[in-house]
Amino acid sequence: MADNKSLQDHAAEYARLAEEGPPTSLGFSARLNMLWDLAGVAPSIFEGRVLGVIAINPDWREADVRKWLQKDLLPPLQELRNMVRFLVAQLDQAQDAKRWEAFLIYGSPVVSSPVNHALYRADQVRREIASLIFAQVTDEYSIPPASYDADRAFQRCLSLMHKFNIYELQDFQPGHLEPFKNYMFPSE
Repeated sequence: MADNKSLQDHAAEYARLAEEGPPTSLGFSARLNMLWDLAGVAPSIFEGRVLGVIAINPDWREADVRKWLQKDLLPPLQELRNMVRFLVAQLDQAQDAKRWEAFLIYGSPVVSSPVNHALYRADQVRREIASLIFAQVTDEYSIPPASYDADRAFQRCLSLMHKFNIYELQDFQPGHLEPFKNYMFPSE
């Protein structure tokens, strides 16, 4: 104890720094929903995901699952670990379950996204979000369809979504419009 604090001082500091309530992590629900989307084993969030997830493990309570999927509340560590192992096992490519677990809890940039480019592009939900972003950018900047290669611009949109960690439409903010326009439609 180089700082000359007593055990009571350390105990008081510990109590002062301790967090109350269940652990939360900003963005956890979005990352968890993305993993469920990629695994493709439950309906989308708009089509009854909560009930689909409960069907996979009937021991989970609906209120808890809603908190995990919608309120950034972390499940108990063993539940999270088992869920991640199950979901990662559904992915086509060799994925590291421990890296996924860390990514779900801490997010980027603490843990870089384990989603590689091929896996990200194959995800239908991301493609739908990319379509909406594509439409918003072309509308906002009045970019005529004849002035670009649609497939190339769409692939660039997907690529930038991956770099900006855009997993849900709400992750796309007004400040993203300009960078997306410049990347999708570079002046050549």
